[in-house]
Amino acid sequence: MKCMKINQKIYKIIAMGIIILSLVLYIIMPLNICLPFSTCAVAGITGSMIIASEILFWIGSLMIGRDIALKIKKKLSVTRILNYLRERKKEK
Repeated sequence: MKCMKINQKIYKIIAMGIIILSLVLYIIMPLNICLPFSTCAVAGITGSMIIASEILFWIGSLMIGRDIALKIKKKLSVTRILNYLRERKKEK
């Protein structure tokens, strides 16, 4: 029984790692402009990163569970972050 709980914990850690990796790919995407390749190559690299990031996110989501993945996606939504920043600016 104890071994099964440890395996589930490791499984969830791996799933969170995959989700974090997908978010890191999105974060470093703007740095693609600095690459010493042609515009066409940079566009291809960026497109590949978007596809890979989405695939990694959904694989991690399937591993960790639907409910937790939707909570993570909702918390890290760009519109939610922008609304938070606007509200914070209005308060000042």
